[in-house]
Amino acid sequence: MSKNKKILIAIVAVLVLFSAYRIISANVGAEEEEEKYRVNVKTSQVEVMDLTTTSPLTGSIQAENQVILAAALQGEVTGVYVEVGDYVTAGTTLVTLDTSSVSASYGQASAAYNMAVEGLNTAKVTYERMKTLYEEGAISKQALEQAQMGYTTAQEQVNQAKAALGSAGTAVGYGTITAPIDGYVTGLSAVVGQFPGNPVATVSDTSTLEINCSVSEYLIGSIKVGDPVAITVKAHPGVNFTGTVKTVSPAPGLGSFTYPVSIGIDEGQEGLMAGMFAEVHVTSNSKEQVIAVPSDAVLIKNGETQVVVLNDLIPEYVKVETGLDNGEYVEILSGLAEGQTIVTTGQHYVVAGEEVNIVE
Repeated sequence: MSKNKKILIAIVAVLVLFSAYRIISANVGAEEEEEKYRVNVKTSQVEVMDLTTTSPLTGSIQAENQVILAAALQGEVTGVYVEVGDYVTAGTTLVTLDTSSVSASYGQASAAYNMAVEGLNTAKVTYERMKTLYEEGAISKQALEQAQMGYTTAQEQVNQAKAALGSAGTAVGYGTITAPIDGYVTGLSAVVGQFPGNPVATVSDTSTLEINCSVSEYLIGSIKVGDPVAITVKAHPGVNFTGTVKTVSPAPGLGSFTYPVSIGIDEGQEGLMAGMFAEVHVTSNSKEQVIAVPSDAVLIKNGETQVVVLNDLIPEYVKVETGLDNGEYVEILSGLAEGQTIVTTGQHYVVAGEEVNIVE
């Protein structure tokens, strides 16, 4: 064999080997390319469950029993016997006021009452004597009637004087402001030597707490007395508290289009205090044993509500009709059946008919 033939054969062999390498490399690359662009998805199962939706209401926590005390007498403060934060019992003196302006009136009313009582006694004796004389025929009926009229007038004068004395006494009593209930002093504006502002003091029984909310006409029909509610407060993030609907107003509040609702906070829950801002979550709708999927699984494609269903890793876009949605799960009225596998993450990127990868 000549040298030129050997060189030619070697060149042909090299070309054959290079072509084979290119073909094999292309096939491997195609497989790697196909594997590389397979969409990764997460899945879930179509389930049957009870579904509820909640609506948030806002309000501040308050003592269920709170009394705001005002001054009914305009007198200087002569004594302040408590501080904010003190615990007091009913009847404890909180503040005293100068009663000199009404004490004189009380003395005059007292003197007038005593005089009226004396007049009544005199009129009574006179009437009884005249009655006896009339029965003996010593005086005329007209004289008896005049004595009787004097006695009746004296009784009326005593009643009027007694009422005036009571009013004056009440005014003097206004000089002492006492706690009407057991509780903590949560407000106090009185300063010795100054005229009191209003309110003078606030006493709150914090053993039971409540939240007062306002509810729109669209939600009021869903709330009933006795319904349980969930409560969250900014002061305790991540902590869930519970309460119960206590009252539901049948009419809007004065000058408002919303309905007042009060929520009683269940006992035995620590950390809640009057004045804290709270959010109340009430059940606005509920359904039992409905077909449902995670809300994230539903997407809008070509103007239709759809869910991606997997059959042996092959995705298919399925049109569905949705119902109740609580933000976590959504009711499926038509289009899916219990137990089907659906895509919950990555469904926006899959191509119908092209195999996907399922990741945990």
